[in-house]
Amino acid sequence: MFWQREVLRDAVSMTFNQTWEYDLPKTGLLGDLILYLSSTENGQPFLTAERWRLIDYITKIEIIGDGSTIIKSYDGRQAVASAWHDDLVLPTSMWCTGSNVPHRQFIPIHLGRWLMDELFGLDLSRFNQVTLKITNDATSTQFTTDIKVTIIAYWIRESAAGLRGYLREELWKEWDPVAAGTEYSDMPTDLPIRRILLRARPGVNTGPVRNVSSMINLMSNIKYTFKTGQTLVFEGSMRNLGHLSILELGKYAETNTNVDKTDEEGYEVGVGYVEHGVVSESSSTTTPSATGSVGGSHIQDSKQEVKNRATDQPLQGVWKGFGMLHNVPLFRAVKDDLSDLLDPEARKVVKVDITCATGTTIAGTARNAKNAIILSRLVR
Repeated sequence: MFWQREVLRDAVSMTFNQTWEYDLPKTGLLGDLILYLSSTENGQPFLTAERWRLIDYITKIEIIGDGSTIIKSYDGRQAVASAWHDDLVLPTSMWCTGSNVPHRQFIPIHLGRWLMDELFGLDLSRFNQVTLKITNDATSTQFTTDIKVTIIAYWIRESAAGLRGYLREELWKEWDPVAAGTEYSDMPTDLPIRRILLRARPGVNTGPVRNVSSMINLMSNIKYTFKTGQTLVFEGSMRNLGHLSILELGKYAETNTNVDKTDEEGYEVGVGYVEHGVVSESSSTTTPSATGSVGGSHIQDSKQEVKNRATDQPLQGVWKGFGMLHNVPLFRAVKDDLSDLLDPEARKVVKVDITCATGTTIAGTARNAKNAIILSRLVR
């Protein structure tokens, strides 16, 4: 057995505000797809914009078998978050703004448990046709060129053992939280569950860009049970679950930013609950001014704030905490052979009930808060 890395498409154009499709080869054992997306900023359109990264404009990524079977389905930010939870490594990117700067994003899509998994992946011959679809809502206001797409496939070649199945991952449920309201969810029983991610994206205001709440208020209480509530598995706040996730994963969620924003504007750093942040001045010119910006350290908030902006001196930042792109795992199978998968048929009914804190602000002028459950399940 050996791994073959093949560039299936190299820097092909994806038109703004469209769905781009590519039919994968009809046979082969596919371990991973790596997407590389790039474009160039049109001047400085993000000085006061809520969405400032290329990844923010990738509204959907899908892998679909025979036109209707979901293999993967989520937006760009979720795809990056899911890959991080597989590999515990943030994919290479340029989360950077400035005048006419390039934007780049790598997005790993694993059909197995992680990059180069020898046991699990997708046998393309299971379907007559498997199609990759990428949807964006970018325009020429944000970027000067169309979005370039490169696709790299990781193939398992000369495998005598074959594969034990692939991992289907999707945005299973999304809802508008209500202050003091509880969302009740019964997990589906048709497939064993490898991971349950909880995602809480706060609402956002414009002028200035600020979160109107926080992920820990959007999920102030989480109750996870078996046997229709008879067996308690977890009950507690998103704050507690998030802190536990650092210990259980053995990893902080950590991101890097380089952003030029108008004075007192906020910007999303990608860590849902910031515990530590370091900000320093950088320069997009060869002669930076003597005085410049400092970062407003709004600890615990995924939106950080620019203070005392100086022209051509963007802020470099390193952020760490929990909640990669507002995702925290509620359950994950940790054994290498997936022998500890959650069997929802045997445990039924598996319930996840999520309460939003009293008094939590939901609506924002840029976008409203959204809660979600993302399921990764094994298809044998």
